[in-house]
Amino acid sequence: MRKGNRFILFLLATFVVFIITMGTTGLKTSAVMGEDIKTHHKKEHAPIRSLMFILSSHTSSILDAIMIGDYDSVQKEATIVADKTKGLMSSFFPQGEKAGEWINETGIDPNNEKHLKSVKEDIGKYVHKIIDSTNNIAQASRKHSIVDTYNEFDSMLRKTCFKCHETYRSKWPDWPEWMQISGG
Repeated sequence: MRKGNRFILFLLATFVVFIITMGTTGLKTSAVMGEDIKTHHKKEHAPIRSLMFILSSHTSSILDAIMIGDYDSVQKEATIVADKTKGLMSSFFPQGEKAGEWINETGIDPNNEKHLKSVKEDIGKYVHKIIDSTNNIAQASRKHSIVDTYNEFDSMLRKTCFKCHETYRSKWPDWPEWMQISGG
């Protein structure tokens, strides 16, 4: 058999395997296909989830930049995290509306105005702490010290991000399915 014919047979066999694989895989992915996608995304509380994903991405970029000593990128990413964090309050507590659906997963009574006001003030404090922390990270990075910059980063995660999550998120394994899938 000639070399060209073998190649064509190889391509044809690869295509057949691809089609078979897609057919069987498609049956297993119906949870995120078609009509089910609407249900999937309704559970995500999209504005908050999207914003948290953005914050997580830029926070990871801060760590990456710290680890390679790219202090300009540390400052740039810290500034982005601070800017994006400012949108948290309007995502958690839309102006003129009740708290978003996220509140139902915390065990907080969304109809208890006094408690809700306290939660809003508390989350506001976390927002300010993140902004202050990112300023501290940027300031430490100007010294070109990996250790000082990392310590500020670690402090932000432990004292602000994780504390807020411990307070206002369901405990594992009671996280909503969408959080379990994405890792939190």
